[in-house]
Amino acid sequence: MIVVSYGKPCEVCHKRDAVVLCDGCQKALCRECRVFDIWCYGCGHGTTKAFCRTCFEDPEINIWKGRE
Repeated sequence: MIVVSYGKPCEVCHKRDAVVLCDGCQKALCRECRVFDIWCYGCGHGTTKAFCRTCFEDPEINIWKGRE
C-alpha cells in the first residue's frame, strides 16, 4: 500500500484529498473511495491492500475476490 501525503485530489470522486494509491490501477484514493482487503498467506500472515471499488471487484486484480 502506497500512502499519499502531498494533497493530491482523489481520482475517483474528485471531492477530497487522496490518502492512498490503489494497489490495482494506482489511482489516488480518498478515505471514502478506498476499499481495504487483507491478502492472507502462510500461517497467520497477511498483507493489507487498498483498492478502488472497480479493482476490488475484479478477480483478475484482487486475486482473493473469487474465493468468497
